[in-house]
Amino acid sequence: MPRLAAADLLREIGGENPPQLCFLCGEDTLTVSQTEKRIRKKLTDGDALSDTVFDGQAPDLDRLEDACSFCPMFQPYNLILIRELDPDSVPSADIERLLGILGNLAPRTVVLVVMSAVPVYEIRRNEPSILPKFKKITSFFEKNGVLCICEKKNAIMLGRQIMERVKRHGSEISRADAEALANRCLCDSTLIHTELNKLLACADGEPITTEMLEALTAALPDADAFRLARAVTGGNGKAAFRLLEQLTAKSEDTKTILGLLSVLSNTFTDLYRAKLGQGAAKQQQEIAADFNYPKNREFAVRNAMRDCGSMSLPQLRTCIRILRETDRSCKSTRTAPRLLLEQAIVRMLRVRRDGSEVTG
Repeated sequence: MPRLAAADLLREIGGENPPQLCFLCGEDTLTVSQTEKRIRKKLTDGDALSDTVFDGQAPDLDRLEDACSFCPMFQPYNLILIRELDPDSVPSADIERLLGILGNLAPRTVVLVVMSAVPVYEIRRNEPSILPKFKKITSFFEKNGVLCICEKKNAIMLGRQIMERVKRHGSEISRADAEALANRCLCDSTLIHTELNKLLACADGEPITTEMLEALTAALPDADAFRLARAVTGGNGKAAFRLLEQLTAKSEDTKTILGLLSVLSNTFTDLYRAKLGQGAAKQQQEIAADFNYPKNREFAVRNAMRDCGSMSLPQLRTCIRILRETDRSCKSTRTAPRLLLEQAIVRMLRVRRDGSEVTG
């Protein structure tokens, strides 16, 4: 079965013979989460005892093999959920055994792999390109089940969704303000959901106005994020931590830190793309077109081209990896998110131009 969009996957799951293998991933983390919940409800009718959850960072393969051989007697399906299956954390021999187990499932057993923190792909030429370490796993699911990628939506698409949700809540918002909200949240669906809840509560059935948007939502700090990235890659720890203090002055809660991590990840990605473009002797407009930047985000390419001169591609790649690891840790551990971000900045400050990290 080929790759499916989230809506198509849900239709398949609701059919008489749902696919037994589903791999769900994507930058649109809200859609990933909602799709997972709907799949679980469809297959188990919300019964928490009808599914088994495994940690993909260290899966217990003996227990998984037992679970996959179980044919349910009192429930329609045996649902097995594997979270964050990361090949970097699992030996290659165990990956081989795991795929062998998944290739021999009992009837009415469905395995759902959910990736909400570990990146599975990157965007190249406007299309998702699976990272090398995931190609074997995703190819297995494409051949034997379903691969579902929930791509990040642009401001126009998200603006329509915002307007529809506001209308369902008995309120209204202009298209310009809806798209402005999406842009203020850098098109992060999870942050948009949180900010929109705040606006709907304030509006209380009345229209959401531009004044409400300005007063209640904070634009994520692109310019400061570029300065922080420049300080990090330039080895200026004092400036980096001064900027961090400014960016977290109002709040250090988990939502703020995750938002800042998202901004920094996007910033380093912009810098990486700009560096690639410069290496290929491309102009700003060409880079923006190659990576499908909307008109109102082309400034990010301009800023990145200005700031990426002293940075190397291996250095930028390592910083992106560190930020992704930090995002995952913020979502999966009890360590204070602010502390994890500070540790990430220290690690990035110690990255050499060849991409290696200084240890000790």
